[in-house]
Amino acid sequence: MDTVIAKKIIDLKNKDLKLRNELIKKEKLSNGYNEEMEALHNANAKELSQIIDEIGYPTIDKVGKEASEAAWLIIQHSIGQPEFMKKSAEMLKKSVQENKADPISLAYLADRIAVFEDKPQLYGTQFDWDNNGKMNPNQVMNSK
Repeated sequence: MDTVIAKKIIDLKNKDLKLRNELIKKEKLSNGYNEEMEALHNANAKELSQIIDEIGYPTIDKVGKEASEAAWLIIQHSIGQPEFMKKSAEMLKKSVQENKADPISLAYLADRIAVFEDKPQLYGTQFDWDNNGKMNPNQVMNSK
């Protein structure tokens, strides 16, 4: 396991969560995509992309469970980098097939990509507020 890379990935996640908490406290997170958050998400995606180019998808055997989960969170939040999300999803899919990553992470990422592409999601993991102010799943693929 590469502990140096693992620490880098965990640090990226911690920056994300720290800023998120600060923006929540300042009530600056619920009105659209906050510019500061967007900038951090893009920077984190760029740095993680460089790591992935170096080591491949950060699976548990490569970086440990915490860093692998942190990588997934960074990818989930990289909504301004759709090609990076798709590339990561393909690598994650391969890792899941090799039993080196959590299939639940793949389900969440696949659904998130579908929602941002305005397509129905497969697993129903992504939710949003409807016109009545209620939380509902985004469109889900018809199971017929």
